[in-house]
Amino acid sequence: MQRLIRFGMQRACSGGAALAPIHRSLPHARCGASVLARACSGAAPAPPQADGRTIQPAPPQAEARTLVFEGPKAGILRTLKTCSVANLFLSLLSSPVAVLVSETGTPSTRALMMGIVVLFSVTTTAGLHIATKPYVLAIHRISNGRGAAGDNIPKLETSAEDIRLSIATVTFFGGSSARELDLAALGPASSFMIFANMSAAGIPYYVDPLGTVLDESTMAAVRTAADAPEPR
Repeated sequence: MQRLIRFGMQRACSGGAALAPIHRSLPHARCGASVLARACSGAAPAPPQADGRTIQPAPPQAEARTLVFEGPKAGILRTLKTCSVANLFLSLLSSPVAVLVSETGTPSTRALMMGIVVLFSVTTTAGLHIATKPYVLAIHRISNGRGAAGDNIPKLETSAEDIRLSIATVTFFGGSSARELDLAALGPASSFMIFANMSAAGIPYYVDPLGTVLDESTMAAVRTAADAPEPR
């Protein structure tokens, strides 16, 4: 009996696929085609409401991010690093041309001078990147899940162990790179991290004291974690 039922369902599915153009042209047939497609796929139908309407499942809610902190020098650092990298590439591209075109001094002297210029550009760009890489552009608090009543209000974690942050820093080319971490992972900066006032998993961060704080409670928890002594 079960084999006969499966055989009948397969014939119905194949017949429904063959009659797909007719289903699309007839408005009443489209409803039957959708029912047949759900039956062939094995998907469970949505439960109906009391008034006969079908309840559509709610889409999964994405993580919500709340801005906690903004660095005041974010725009200046991005512009400065972009100009520094552009100057470095300009030096690398123009130095060989200057050595070939210039007629001042010997070729070896011109090559030495251009080498000094390139070395200066590389050194300043690398030093600027090392000094500004820990600078925190923004801190976001990540909320996870929904409220207790199943509404669309994001649920903010209350305990320090459950708080998750997204810390954005400046990249080599002047962009922004965010790293997600738990609040419990934050700690004080090591003694050799001269351009940082906190760290997480060995990565230095510098939170500007003059920055704009939009969430006092979360920022207080960040400062407390950054000032906590390292376990011995």
